Amino acid sequence: MPSTEPESSSPFSLSSLVLPFYLPSGFAFLGVGLAAPLLALYARHLGMANSGAAFIVGLVGLGSLLFNIPAGQLMLRYGMRRAVIVATSVEACAAAVAGLLRVPGILGAMAFVTGMTQTTFFVARLAYFRNLVPSEKRGRALSLIGGENRLGYFIGPIAGGFLAQTFGFRYAFFAYAALMALASLFLFLWAPSTERPASSESWKPAQSLSLLRENARTFATAGVAIITLQLMRTARQALVPLVAHSLGLSVSQIGMIIGLMFFVEILLVYPVGHAMDRLGRKAVALPCLVFLSLGLALLPFVHSVLMMIVAVVVAGIGNGLGSGINMTLSTDFAPARNPSRFIGMWRFVVDLGTMSGPFIVGLIAAVLSLGGAAFIVASVGFGGAAVMGFLVPEPRPRSGRKME
Repeated sequence: MPSTEPESSSPFSLSSLVLPFYLPSGFAFLGVGLAAPLLALYARHLGMANSGAAFIVGLVGLGSLLFNIPAGQLMLRYGMRRAVIVATSVEACAAAVAGLLRVPGILGAMAFVTGMTQTTFFVARLAYFRNLVPSEKRGRALSLIGGENRLGYFIGPIAGGFLAQTFGFRYAFFAYAALMALASLFLFLWAPSTERPASSESWKPAQSLSLLRENARTFATAGVAIITLQLMRTARQALVPLVAHSLGLSVSQIGMIIGLMFFVEILLVYPVGHAMDRLGRKAVALPCLVFLSLGLALLPFVHSVLMMIVAVVVAGIGNGLGSGINMTLSTDFAPARNPSRFIGMWRFVVDLGTMSGPFIVGLIAAVLSLGGAAFIVASVGFGGAAVMGFLVPEPRPRSGRKME
């Protein structure tokens, strides 16, 4: 692979990313952490069955899947700065509407729109990092984004569970809306301006097919492995609260358990970033898939709070080992010129897993049980670990050498 890394006349510092990226991302992740674990429970509160609640969660992934490629193309046409400001503003409005109009259809529409806006922020942020951050620091830079995500999911479920238990579900969504509005404000003030490529063309389906053909091996190996990771991550968002609910736990207790899971992940964030940069990306991706699969495989055997804690801690260790791995791999494989197009396609491919996780949970839960859904998702995860271990090429050599 030719070296096409960003060059700079002055040393790069991670501190330069704080105001334009880390702070607004932190607000956004905290907002999502407030609301995402409550989606399934809110749907149940509104009268839906377990399968319907899992379907609502799956609409986030569906919105993300369908908007990945358009998001990349819109950034080429209008610029990354404008895209992220509009996306976070729309997400704030969608969260507020979900709190104001408490019906399942509105909640489902909010989930779908949220998927669209989240994927826009995701693709734009990675395109920025691909162009601004040198490869030898990218693992740490993106693991910090992954860490913010986990911090949001540590604090968010606890705060969201408290708000929902004390004041009602709607107030958790109002808090989500306020945090997204704050993220939009920070992006408006500090996100770097980007010029639209002079040679950019309108999107044509043949362009996406060509991009897939050019990167067929990457998508067929690394893409498949990350699909299974995303499948497990989003299935977990439906499985953990619903299994905990089946034990008779309150909303606030469920929030505490989910918060514990993400606290475990936070402890691994920065060491994982160093490991990716020094030992290679697969050194963390493989154990991530194995431990996360094992944590989900334990859920069918959960019959007490203690076993629930054991399962979520093992899953937390696994997901913590994968802090930033999806983002890092997508930027490693992306070209330096117009990376948003490749990253949008990568996001589209791996979001097949993001979208399918909750739907698989809902379908199998309707036919079999939540335990059966957890076992099948875990089995798919072990398969993804095998793909990562045996078929995925290492995009970054060990010992910090530049890719050639």
